[in-house]
Amino acid sequence: SRLTDVLRAIDAGFVERGPGSVNELSRRGIAFVTVCSTFFFHVLRLLLRDALLDAVLMRTRNVKSALLKRRITEVYLLATVHSITCATYSLRRILGGRWDSPQGAEGILCFSLGYTTYSLLTLRRHIFWDPMFAINEVANFVKMTSCLRSRGVRWMMPLLMSAEVPLACLSVLRMLMELGVTSKSAFWRLALGAFTTSFAAIKGVVLPAAIYHFVVRRAVDYPELHQPAFLPAKLALFTRVVLNYTWLSVMSRNWWPSRPRGASAGAAGSSLAAVTADVDELPTLNELTANVRMAVEAITSGFNPFGILYFVVLQSFYFIAPAVLPAALYALVRAPRPHSRQTASAVLVALGLLTVWPMKVDEPYHKKPLNRPDFNFIGNMLTSYFSFKSVYEEPLQKDRRYLAAVLPHGVMPFGMNCLASEMMKTGFLPSMAGASILLKIPILRQLCRWGGVIPADEAVIKKALTWPHPHNVTFIVPGGIAEMFFMRPDIEQIYVKTRKGFVKLALEAGVDLLPVYGLGHTQLFTSLDRSTWLGSTLMTLSRRLKMSLQVSHGRWGMPLVPYPRPLVALVGRPIRIDQAVPNPTEAQIDEVHAQFVAEVRRIFDKHKHLVPGYENKRLYFEDEKVPAQRTDPAMRDPL
Repeated sequence: SRLTDVLRAIDAGFVERGPGSVNELSRRGIAFVTVCSTFFFHVLRLLLRDALLDAVLMRTRNVKSALLKRRITEVYLLATVHSITCATYSLRRILGGRWDSPQGAEGILCFSLGYTTYSLLTLRRHIFWDPMFAINEVANFVKMTSCLRSRGVRWMMPLLMSAEVPLACLSVLRMLMELGVTSKSAFWRLALGAFTTSFAAIKGVVLPAAIYHFVVRRAVDYPELHQPAFLPAKLALFTRVVLNYTWLSVMSRNWWPSRPRGASAGAAGSSLAAVTADVDELPTLNELTANVRMAVEAITSGFNPFGILYFVVLQSFYFIAPAVLPAALYALVRAPRPHSRQTASAVLVALGLLTVWPMKVDEPYHKKPLNRPDFNFIGNMLTSYFSFKSVYEEPLQKDRRYLAAVLPHGVMPFGMNCLASEMMKTGFLPSMAGASILLKIPILRQLCRWGGVIPADEAVIKKALTWPHPHNVTFIVPGGIAEMFFMRPDIEQIYVKTRKGFVKLALEAGVDLLPVYGLGHTQLFTSLDRSTWLGSTLMTLSRRLKMSLQVSHGRWGMPLVPYPRPLVALVGRPIRIDQAVPNPTEAQIDEVHAQFVAEVRRIFDKHKHLVPGYENKRLYFEDEKVPAQRTDPAMRDPL
């Protein structure tokens, strides 16, 4: 088969050698296809979460119910994809008169093996309290691996995969329940009738009769079914026949299905086991979504391919560009071919030039207001990806200069970038103070400077604060690296009480101090906070090295691709400083700093309801005692 040829091309050891064993996979080959197909289902789950669930459910007011509902629906969707795919394969072969055709058998076996493995990983906690579910899934896993190991049994796959037909009907029935379809609906009655009929006919009659006919009655005519490699499959098939009759007896007593709980999920014969004991108390999907328009907007904004591409490119420049240097050095020394060494030399020269190429940071990069397609395109990608909104307490004036202090930092202050992009459309060209390391990485330094980033250096910031309109807004993130380790998903904590340097800069330059709070900044990534020993150690090292060593991940487990969560920038009332104070006293700094802190708390408490999940949150400062982080086992899902 094509799959066997591909595996042999990857590694000859994946296929058993010797005469007559062309289509027999080795244990290494089975392990390889199991890992690959399992990883496929994990990626599929992440894609389903991004495209259909995460962007919609994260906008509900009841975050815990949304998280639990998302996990349950993900399991349902994966089961639906698997069962419908296998059922389609089986029905096409059987109804087309090719019920014994081996074509595509290995592919569907690997596909089903990956789903079974992933369902065991996802619902591993339910193996111990639901033995019927555990026995069924383990038997299915043994059957798949044994069929892949055996020779000449691929013709049985359309018949064996017919067991997925009732499960496809059951998956449709479960999704109808989650969408709130009542039992009086015609779709409900059709799905229920198809499920009960196909379950009783296929699992109760067809499969047992076929196994008896081929394995027992006409055993001499089918010697391939009696080879040692197929023995585990036969034991698994007999085990599943016993389970099928057990579930048929359960169905005869309780034939009206309900949302899965305990043994009733096992009685359905699939991995749709209960994710939580309170699943019956959760709302349905349509109850969590306000209306269809909101769902469509959430999906289109969260699954913006251009926005995803932007963050992937950003990640590549942030991580891959520095990794090219040691790779080029290694190729220069160890490459056996002359042209490889020449290429490595050219790469090193290019990186060196891009690293030392002079850039002026004491003057604006762009002289005039921008209305270019490239800037507008990137800005629209950012704002649409986060469903970004801004709230101004007072409009900004063109004849005033501002030092905008953005809180909190988060892993990356994307809210600052979105707000700056929005300001560009109104005639402003703000500068953004960033970590010096950003302007030392080749290629990334050119992109950052093109975007208006200046180094977070006192002299450079003072110079930027003197620029007139349209460059009269300068962004700074006072929390810095330390604030990155204050992130927790359950509370908001900022690091600003002891940070007064930015206030001193505003007084010395005589510019207005503009409080900006980014609602949703701390929800864009999953990261280590300082409450763990590793997070505390990384925080200390980061502050000493003056570069971030934060361990975090976002969408698809990637470190710089954030979750598509909503962002709202709250722009408070400017703290007016009408006259420059060359040498401000501690009392003057403390007075302006107290006004800044009070304004930050005020705008947070006033507008926190704009982001779902923030209604009951309280803003903590670094000197305030925060409650211990509560862990809900029902909400933990490492997959």
